Amino acid sequence: MRRRAIVVVMADTAPALFDRLADRYDQVIPFFAAFAGQLLDVLGPDPGTRLLDIGSGRGAIAAAAAARGCAVTAVDAAPRMVSLLAAAHPEIDVRLMDAHRLDLPGACYDLATGGFVIHLVAEPLRVLAGLRRVLRPGASVALTVPGPCEDNGRWNAWETLAGQFASRAGRPPRRDYRVAAYLRAAGFADIRTVNLAVHLPVASPQTCWDFHMSHGFAAGVEALDPADAAEFQRLALAELTRMHESGGIVLDRGAVAYLAAVPANDPHRTQHAQPTAGT
Repeated sequence: MRRRAIVVVMADTAPALFDRLADRYDQVIPFFAAFAGQLLDVLGPDPGTRLLDIGSGRGAIAAAAAARGCAVTAVDAAPRMVSLLAAAHPEIDVRLMDAHRLDLPGACYDLATGGFVIHLVAEPLRVLAGLRRVLRPGASVALTVPGPCEDNGRWNAWETLAGQFASRAGRPPRRDYRVAAYLRAAGFADIRTVNLAVHLPVASPQTCWDFHMSHGFAAGVEALDPADAAEFQRLALAELTRMHESGGIVLDRGAVAYLAAVPANDPHRTQHAQPTAGT
């Protein structure tokens, strides 16, 4: 069964959330690193490519790109993420910066990336307009968002449970991010998508729960009142235990990578209107 991604809507306090999560972010299971490797395989950047990674976190894309010889600038709005990334990867130009307000020179990058970030920002069009400004004519952008994944029904009960409690928290799940519409409105061209997927074995129910609580999923749990949060954790661990005892937990997750380019014959970066079309 091909499972459609369900993502809880987050408030505009994402930097504060990810600052608190920074020490364990992508450390429990190498989830974002796995997707980063796949995305870079699709992009195939040459050594020396000037790459800007927004919402870089612990550097899943940035570190992998630097290892491939790219000249990487990584920005994030969470101070602890920036501190940890800079300490771990001195070869990367790491900066504390809000993706809505890129304090960077115009037309100076060959490639911009954003792993699982564009669907979390408050103003996607503003972020994309900023990326277009700092990219040279003919440069590319690549953004990932949660997407569908084949899981043979393994996660159906979990998704039903998570959806029920998301509704209790007043944070209904989102499935439509309108990324293509925002890209068009920001002036990008040649928009296409590539589906990515990971199937990562998980050692135990507690490890799987700890993974979920190490990234944006935690916002939905924290939005519940304490009694509901405790009930959700109990039921979630029970479902994970059932999965563990029925052949093992495999983290089946998908992503959609949106790829686009700055028109080579249009070096002027202009202001664009808010999009009205869907993806």
